Amino acid sequence: MEKIHSESGEVLMTLSPLIDFTHLKFESEPASEATPLHIKATAREVEKQTELSPIHDFMGKLRQPDVLNKLKEYVRWQIEWRNGYANGSLTLEEALENAPISAPISINLDVTTACNYRCDHCVDMDILNKNINYEHEKLKDSLTYLAEKGLRSVIIIGGGEPTAYKGFEDIVRHLKAMNIQIGVVTNGSMLKKIEAVADVLEERDWVRLSLDSGTNETFRAMHKPGSKKCTLEWICSHIPNIKKINPNFQIGFSFIIVWKDCETNDTKIIENVDEIVMAAKLAKDHQFNYISFKPFLTRAETNNAEIIGIEKEREYVESIMKKIRDSINESKKLDDDNFAVIESTNLRVLENGTYMNYTDQPHNCHMQYFRQVLSPLGIFNCPVYRHVPQALLGEKHAYDSQAGVIETQKNTLRLIEAFDATQECKDVTCLYNHANWFIEDLINHPEKLDSLDSSFDRNDYFL
Repeated sequence: MEKIHSESGEVLMTLSPLIDFTHLKFESEPASEATPLHIKATAREVEKQTELSPIHDFMGKLRQPDVLNKLKEYVRWQIEWRNGYANGSLTLEEALENAPISAPISINLDVTTACNYRCDHCVDMDILNKNINYEHEKLKDSLTYLAEKGLRSVIIIGGGEPTAYKGFEDIVRHLKAMNIQIGVVTNGSMLKKIEAVADVLEERDWVRLSLDSGTNETFRAMHKPGSKKCTLEWICSHIPNIKKINPNFQIGFSFIIVWKDCETNDTKIIENVDEIVMAAKLAKDHQFNYISFKPFLTRAETNNAEIIGIEKEREYVESIMKKIRDSINESKKLDDDNFAVIESTNLRVLENGTYMNYTDQPHNCHMQYFRQVLSPLGIFNCPVYRHVPQALLGEKHAYDSQAGVIETQKNTLRLIEAFDATQECKDVTCLYNHANWFIEDLINHPEKLDSLDSSFDRNDYFL
């Protein structure tokens, strides 16, 4: 059992890992249980997943001129390692000596586990308010070394409420001084913190508010904010002033759609499906740039992964999807040059019934090399697995030196050969699915590397 301790040594959490990859040793003649995952890899025809929205076209982002060489370096290293293993001339540890020295392109940064809400539907409920913290200067050092080694974007997000972190403004300004693209996901309760950094945010930066409702009553029932003054309309009333300070970055209204019988944390979640249109009107009236609709997610019982929990009969799901579709179509009538209604990829694939295609994972998850989660609990391989031990790449300050960046990325390459996405992610509707299969195809067909098109620069490095 893995234990998470406070600074004083108090045991705060006890977690049970599914995979103890640190015990795996890849020798030239490995035991069957230590065989690297690429041995199981299968070729597959790579088809474009048409449901992918541009923000989820991660292979398109990896083909941008500024990061294409990083993709090629990784693929070529994988080819060298696999060929060396196949002919018995190379162990993984030997291959790691020639591994590319590079930071992930994008990270999710959980700056705190503290939160001032008590949302029933929170997927991170079991880690909130545990008094587990960074050393602030070491966190800044980590971001500096990551930026020097190729970090291009940071999404300041979950695990807690980021604006509750006392060093929030300092972190944002530190990142912008290094020309890092920034996204912030906030509950909106402390928008003065956003106002304080609005002056440094740029066109490709964004702030997204998790609001999930169209009325004050539903908002307070779902989120249970600590302050009585914190209502949906009170939060929205701050947006015009932020836009006045700086209209250049995007501000979004996030709406997780919850229907009857949605359940997580052994609790029935407040239904909000009837408030889709009201929320869209509220967002437009208060100068949000967009509203984004996505389906409710829960945690898998087997491995704690975030999944779409659809277990009802087909007719029930179809009736819910029709209700959602009608409401979104009505909301789309509000679209104009200044406001957009956005449907997440998860919602599209749930509606058209193709979401199971996104659970068909390759054995190797390559995308964990290019994007990770940095949290007070440690460094993890995927947003779906933040705080889950089998996804742990290093402790919270493992990136606070150049040597730490190198060693943690070696741990990442080790985990790519030990974390079997086919099993661990079999119930996850993975937005990185297409990118993983695309990279696997490049490894199997290296001749395709030279023909990769890098002409389109999206200037979007969020993964």
